[in-house]
Amino acid sequence: MDVLVSGLDVSDLTPGQYELAAAETAGAPVTGTTSEDVSSTVTVTNNDEPELISAVHYNDGSNDLLELSFNEEVDNYAGNIEVYQDGEEVTSAVVSSGPTQNNPGQLVIQTNDLYTGDIVVNLEGVEDTEGNELEEGLDDDYNSTVTVATVTVTDDGAVSVTDAYKGETVAATSGNLGTAVEVESDDSQDDVESFFRSGSTGSTSAVYTFDTSNRELQRYNITIGTGLDEKIQVRDLGLEVSIDDLNVTDEDLIEGTVNANSDRENVKIALLDDDGDEVDDGSMTVNLNGQGEYDFEFNASELDLDTGDYTVEVTDTASGVSVESDTITVEDAGEGSADFGESVITEQRGDVVSIPVTVENTDTATVSIGSWEQGYAANVTVEDGNDDGEVILLWDSSKSTATGNNNPSSVFDVEDGDDDVLSGNDGVAEVGLATSNLIDAGDYDLEVRTGSAVSDSENVATLVLEEGGVSAVRTWTAPAGESLTDLDEVSEALENGNITEDSQIAFEDQVVVQIEASGLEGTTGAQDDETPNFFATGNGYDDSYRLTINQTNPDPNRDPKILDVANASVVADGDNDTYFVVFDSDEIDAYRDENDDGVLQSSEKTSGNAVDVDDDDSFNVQFKMIEEDEVSSSNLALVDDNSSQTDSYEHVEAEHTFDADPVNVTNAADQMISGSSNVAPGTELTLRVESDGDTQPRFLKTATVYVQADGSFSGSFDFSEQSVGDTFTVTADGGVASDEEVDGNVVESVETSTTTAEDTTTTADTTTTADTTTTTAATTTTAATTTADETTTTSSQTPGFGVVVALVALVAAALLAVRRDN
Repeated sequence: MDVLVSGLDVSDLTPGQYELAAAETAGAPVTGTTSEDVSSTVTVTNNDEPELISAVHYNDGSNDLLELSFNEEVDNYAGNIEVYQDGEEVTSAVVSSGPTQNNPGQLVIQTNDLYTGDIVVNLEGVEDTEGNELEEGLDDDYNSTVTVATVTVTDDGAVSVTDAYKGETVAATSGNLGTAVEVESDDSQDDVESFFRSGSTGSTSAVYTFDTSNRELQRYNITIGTGLDEKIQVRDLGLEVSIDDLNVTDEDLIEGTVNANSDRENVKIALLDDDGDEVDDGSMTVNLNGQGEYDFEFNASELDLDTGDYTVEVTDTASGVSVESDTITVEDAGEGSADFGESVITEQRGDVVSIPVTVENTDTATVSIGSWEQGYAANVTVEDGNDDGEVILLWDSSKSTATGNNNPSSVFDVEDGDDDVLSGNDGVAEVGLATSNLIDAGDYDLEVRTGSAVSDSENVATLVLEEGGVSAVRTWTAPAGESLTDLDEVSEALENGNITEDSQIAFEDQVVVQIEASGLEGTTGAQDDETPNFFATGNGYDDSYRLTINQTNPDPNRDPKILDVANASVVADGDNDTYFVVFDSDEIDAYRDENDDGVLQSSEKTSGNAVDVDDDDSFNVQFKMIEEDEVSSSNLALVDDNSSQTDSYEHVEAEHTFDADPVNVTNAADQMISGSSNVAPGTELTLRVESDGDTQPRFLKTATVYVQADGSFSGSFDFSEQSVGDTFTVTADGGVASDEEVDGNVVESVETSTTTAEDTTTTADTTTTADTTTTTAATTTTAATTTADETTTTSSQTPGFGVVVALVALVAAALLAVRRDN
């Protein structure tokens, strides 16, 4: 029997097969039926479209996963899922294995890493088991944006605090479907902003996501299932971008720095035009370094930027946090130009010539030195590396010969380390025409043009090369312990008086020979090294130039001594054509001049011929630049004619003396004890005052003093707690001289004298008589009243001064000056 069934509602039934039964009911007006039951099988199908509920990329605590959650079981997914990152299809690179449908409606894909940025899946062709095509949850191109969770919380039973930077998405998972998840603010913190949210992973998903973009910078508790599993501390990433120069040309670099409070991976840096659109090829994805920094640059010329306003946008792809820079204005660079900073440049041949080159609207310029008609021609391209508009080109004129220009780097250099000399494909560095000898004195053409090509000049200047030569030689002295290893130390010692010019040098102090000579800078390498290889025979020493220090007072029947200055150090001031030769007077080697030629020959430098330098030796110092006819072919003549200068000095025995012997002081403060020394000014001395004899209580006083330029020294002592009649000794200790000691007394008062002179002449051998005998430098005072023509001396009692008559002090100073000048 057939039964017609209509209007049966099966919308609430899930797809599948059902038994349908029908039976006659009492009183039913059904024609042709019997009372027996009628049954049949009914199949209910799903005509609704499947839907993508969520797409999450996260780490489940062990693996990096891409989970796709649907509202029902899906089919036909194999080969129909594609993954895109920042607009590029990356399926093969991203997917490790899968997809697998672990549970109906849950697709899980394993990935090779946790990828950030703009992640999109394309699901065209995916269907449900009834063949209905997946469309819900996708755009018109079957794409869906994937939520990337860069922080994960699991129910591992251990509660800890995990940082998440504001904007990051947190994944909460237990690995199971349909797990309840709660997120609420941690009330144990100060100034908490109350927050609570309750949800679940969903029936076809094992992950719940918590977006921190709009959350407060505070701590949140996350509960997965029934127990507290993790605390999330939301922090400020502190993402910043700074631009070095907001005003650039279309030929410049746009340079800047990205900073964050954490080292981050996959930070996108994009150059945007004034409409906010990304410039073609104007982006990069980088990793910040361990300090959370990255220096970037965009080349305006390579990007072919139009004039106008631009900004740089920086996006942390993990958190989505982005910042935008201040406005950068790009202007037309205009036509580049190059010129010389000076129209006439003067230097001595053999020196290093500084040629200032100025550039505008360009970084490179090519300079030509000389011409074929002038017998020397060179070209060199320089680059302004720090955009200051200037490059100081250094040209070593001593490398003008054919043997000196094999390596352009030895001929050309730049003063500023940020600038550069370009060669190869970038520029030219060549000597097209070299000289046979050192380049002649005279005027040479200088030409400059922009770029790296040797073409018509834009501007010109004149290089004037003068003849070099020796202008001065001076002898100085410095304390034995003074460090003079570089130009800074020498300059400082000159400024504070620790290098002083002197013709009498205490033996064992340092001798400093100052040479002023032009034309040496290139040969000696003085532009590069503050202690150049001055004495290298390969540079021409002893052939092209020579320093000799020869004894002028040899003992009878003895050849004079010659100092081996090759053991000395040299500090060069090439910019000022000045060289300081420094050596310890007792450590320099000396040999006998057996050949009587005043030049130390190698045959004379034998171990058995070495002699000591003594404290009474006198020397003549000569520095000579040797004329061209006398220089061998293996070396370079620096001057056409001989040029030399001389000076002299003598060694004296180092000694300290006191202005009074004995030293008398009163029992008061500020008692001065003074003396003189012939050691180098600047030498540090210690004055030691120590009680002696039966003096009680015992005392010890010390003062640090320095020898002054006139050889004097003095120290102040407090004797206010001593008694009249106390005795002591005073010791001067320091420098290269032996200790000097004198006796001293504490007295009631110390006699000082004032002198009124009327047409008076006082000589160094004037003798006076006093109650107390005072010994000064080369003068003995033995009278209280001095008669010298019409000189009248009166006395007064003044505490705090020794028995030093004013007249005697003047005589002592005069004698000291005479002694130091002889």
